[in-house]
Amino acid sequence: MQRLAFVDYLRVIYKIRSSGHSVRCWNVEMVTSPAGQLTALLLTRKTDSVTSSTSSPTVRAEHQNWAVYFGLVFTMFIWGLAWPVGRLLAKGLPPVSIAAIRYAIVIPVLFAILWFREGSFKIERSWIPTLIVMGILNTTLYQIFFLYGVKYAAASDDSLVIGIGPVLIAIMASFVLKERLTGIKVLGFASGLAGIITISILSPNTQVLNRPLGVTLVFGGATAYALYTVLLRRFIARNRADNHGPQQSSLSILAWISLFGWFFLIPLSLVEAPWTYTWDAVSWLGIFYLAILSTVIAYFLYIEGVSKIGAGRSGVFTNLVPVFGVLTSFLLLGESLSPWTGVSFLLILAGVLLVNQRVKNSGS
Repeated sequence: MQRLAFVDYLRVIYKIRSSGHSVRCWNVEMVTSPAGQLTALLLTRKTDSVTSSTSSPTVRAEHQNWAVYFGLVFTMFIWGLAWPVGRLLAKGLPPVSIAAIRYAIVIPVLFAILWFREGSFKIERSWIPTLIVMGILNTTLYQIFFLYGVKYAAASDDSLVIGIGPVLIAIMASFVLKERLTGIKVLGFASGLAGIITISILSPNTQVLNRPLGVTLVFGGATAYALYTVLLRRFIARNRADNHGPQQSSLSILAWISLFGWFFLIPLSLVEAPWTYTWDAVSWLGIFYLAILSTVIAYFLYIEGVSKIGAGRSGVFTNLVPVFGVLTSFLLLGESLSPWTGVSFLLILAGVLLVNQRVKNSGS
């Protein structure tokens, strides 16, 4: 769900064997969803009998790429639509309970996939404290900030605000991962913050409960998610660097993070007394949309795109999430648009591009 959020991709490639004309490698892709979820899944690609000659016609490759592009655009549409769907739910139902029910659906699906692919649910006990912290940040806090944010502010405004996520990740990495805090990172943060302030003050959507509060909550969600992403990056890097330790799959890590975060949503949900609300068919349809389409299917579609055309080219598509978020909010909820909506989007996008340009130039 989520905001679109935007993008931080960490790609760790291990060459296990390279001899003659045969190569086998395992890729780990860190994928940030627009809804603010980061999926870390182990992608396996095996290529045997690779020769210097082209194995497939150029035309076929182009057709395959177009299919991948269509899949990525469709994924961005799913993530963008999650914003108005989330607002429709949060306006009349308890936000934390929505998140708790959503993950009650997501978690069994993740563990079912994990069992199908690996035949085991094992997790290293020494990792549990770290996974709990990441679960609180990514599942508990982010979901609370997200759903209360769309409750108090317009979905179109919130879908723009979450776009500052990659900028926050770059800033936090400078402190947590000891990366250099450059002037261009600071400039990117200033541009993104200016975009948030613009939509908070000058948004045409005035018929909401409390726009400044809603925007601030979504910004808080972006901050929690950014910290989670940086911690996850450090956790996986340390795990991969330990050649003698256990190599837990990224899918396993994701499933357990979601489970631990969900545990903290349950008692908070009970405080809301969700049984006193009316959960009609439309409500359940929205929750299943967020759980299955936005949280599970869209992530796998995105990962498929990354595996085919790379994280860099796939990442460009994530800039469509706020566009779809704004358009679907306009069509489904009748939210207003103005030139300030475009100004806010461009300022936040500029911040993201500045950060990404710096990463590219530094050879990271």
